Amino acid sequence: MNKHMEDLHDFEKKIMEVKDFYIEFFKKTLVMNGKGIGVDFTLSEIKALAAFRGDKDYTMGELSKNAQVAMPSMTEMIDKLEKHGMAERSRDENDRRVVKVRLTAQGKRLRKEFMQKRFNDLKAMFGRLSAAELDELISSLKKARLILEKVEVTP
Repeated sequence: MNKHMEDLHDFEKKIMEVKDFYIEFFKKTLVMNGKGIGVDFTLSEIKALAAFRGDKDYTMGELSKNAQVAMPSMTEMIDKLEKHGMAERSRDENDRRVVKVRLTAQGKRLRKEFMQKRFNDLKAMFGRLSAAELDELISSLKKARLILEKVEVTP
C-alpha cells in the first residue's frame, strides 16, 4: 500500500474513533437524562419530546425537522408517545389533510421535568470545567464545524 493510501486509511480510522466517541457521549448524556423522573424513556422518546418547543401544535414535518430525523422515524416516535398518553394527533381545522400533534398535559409535565433534569445534569457535568476550559471546548467545536463544513459530502 502506498503512503497516500496508508494516510487515508489512518485518517478514516481516526474519524471513526471520533464518531464513535461522540455517539457514545451523546447517547449516554441523553439516556442518562431520561432516567430519574419517574419514567424511563427510550432514546427515540427523548428525541420526540425534545422536538416540541413551546406550547403549540406541530405538523409531523416540523417535528421531524426539529428532531432531525426522517418523517417515517418521527411517525414511529410520535406513535410511541401517543401510546403512553404523552401526545395526541388532530386534523388541522383549515386543511384536513394536515395532521397536527401536541403534547398532552402529562406529556408537557414530563417534557418540562426532563428538560430541567437534562439542564441540571449538563450543568453538573460541564460545571467541572473552568471557564477557560469551557471557552476552549466551545471554540474547538466551532473550529471543527467550520473545517467540516468545507468538506463536500455527497450521499
